[in-house]
Amino acid sequence: MRGDQLAGLIRPHLSAEMQIRVVPFHAGLMPPMTMGAFALSVPAGSVVIFVKSAAKGLTAEHLEPLRRRGARIGLDSIDLPLDAIDFDLFDFHIAASLAGKAALEERLSALGMADVPVEQLHHHYDPMIPAPGGEDRPFRCGYVGELPNAFIPRRIAGEIDCVDVRYARDFTTALDRIAEFTLHYGVRPTLAPRTLGARQYKPFTKGFTAAAFDANILVNREADDAVCLLGKDYPFLVSASDPDSVVAGFERAKSGTASPEWREGLERMRALKELVAPAALAARMREIVNVVSA
Repeated sequence: MRGDQLAGLIRPHLSAEMQIRVVPFHAGLMPPMTMGAFALSVPAGSVVIFVKSAAKGLTAEHLEPLRRRGARIGLDSIDLPLDAIDFDLFDFHIAASLAGKAALEERLSALGMADVPVEQLHHHYDPMIPAPGGEDRPFRCGYVGELPNAFIPRRIAGEIDCVDVRYARDFTTALDRIAEFTLHYGVRPTLAPRTLGARQYKPFTKGFTAAAFDANILVNREADDAVCLLGKDYPFLVSASDPDSVVAGFERAKSGTASPEWREGLERMRALKELVAPAALAARMREIVNVVSA
């Protein structure tokens, strides 16, 4: 999603002066010598961004041909733990979440690299999502994702339609079913404490996906970016450490689909959707390129 899909979304909104392309690459499978031909294929002074999968196994030797071409080299780490990043390799970083941006800035400061830019680019929803249905859809709550990543109290388990999505094809084949959900379930389990460097900072993709379907989301306050993006008074925030809070939030949503707070929730979700509109993502990418090229 952060490669071909993102490029396809923003390309129509970029001027002719800014060209974007995606190149298949995995550092762990490609010897450094292969980078020489690629480096010669891009204009001198280009901005090159590695996503987390492409950067696995990346070395300074891989990057040397790009550096000779004057490239600015960045990492879009998405949810990569800080301890898995070789900070010496990159001229800048892109974070997919606000929480991740703060963590990257803190780590760089601790390393004496506070002058290395950290830019933020929200994680878009799947562009294959169809136009949402009308507001008269009956209440239906569903969880979309890998089932171990959800905390569902037993008392409401029978009312949550779970769509087990592990791969992109799973999501695509379930689109019609997901489109029926008026409330997306986004409560993650409370995890055991981990060192800050090993922690993953998750983009709020479930929230953006719910927004694309014109649905509300039941989500725990502890989820990265949930409070920052929805507001601390968003009506369907709950606590994953308190099953009663989750049940109460679910019942509140279930009983209030015509209520002012339900409509207020949808307004927040529509504002959320605008953050990852293709034009907004393209504008943010232009800003990132301008900053790191300066």
